[in-house]
Amino acid sequence: MIATRDIFLLPCLVAAFFIAGCDGLATGEHAQTIPVSENSGSGYGPVTLSLTPEMAPVAINFRAQHGDDPAEVGKWNTYRAVLSKDGHPIASGMFNINNTGTPDTPEGAPYILRNMLTAWPDEAGDYDLVISPTKPVEVKLMDTQVVIRRNVQGDVNVH
Repeated sequence: MIATRDIFLLPCLVAAFFIAGCDGLATGEHAQTIPVSENSGSGYGPVTLSLTPEMAPVAINFRAQHGDDPAEVGKWNTYRAVLSKDGHPIASGMFNINNTGTPDTPEGAPYILRNMLTAWPDEAGDYDLVISPTKPVEVKLMDTQVVIRRNVQGDVNVH
C-alpha cells in the first residue's frame, strides 16, 4: 500500500531531478547568443567565443527549431561539441536533439535547448567551438544558435 506521504514525495523528487538537469540552461547569467549556420559536414562552427576565467563555470548551450515533417517524428541527431583554445581541446560534450512532434501534433515544441558542455576557461581570450554530428543527421534544424551562460551553478558536467 502506498502511504499518503509517498504520494506527495514523488512529485517533489521528479521536480528536483528536472531542476538539477537544467542548471546550465537556467542558472547563472546570460552572456551571449550567437547565430550559427550548418557547415558542409552537417555540423556547426567553428564559432569563436570570447571567454574569461571570471565567467566560470560557463555553460555552452545549443538552441534550435525543427520543422513539422511527419517523417522526422521520433528521429534524433547526436552531436559532439568541442571547445578549443589555440588548437588544444579544453572541454567536450555529447548531446542529442530530437524532433519533439507526435503524429497528432507534428510541429512539437517551439524550440529545443540543450546543454552541450560546461567549461572553466583558464585564461581570457578567444576559444573555438565546433559541433559535429556523430551519426547521419535525421532531423533538419533551423534558427540554430549557441547560447552562453556565465557563472552557472549546480551539477555542471565537465571540468
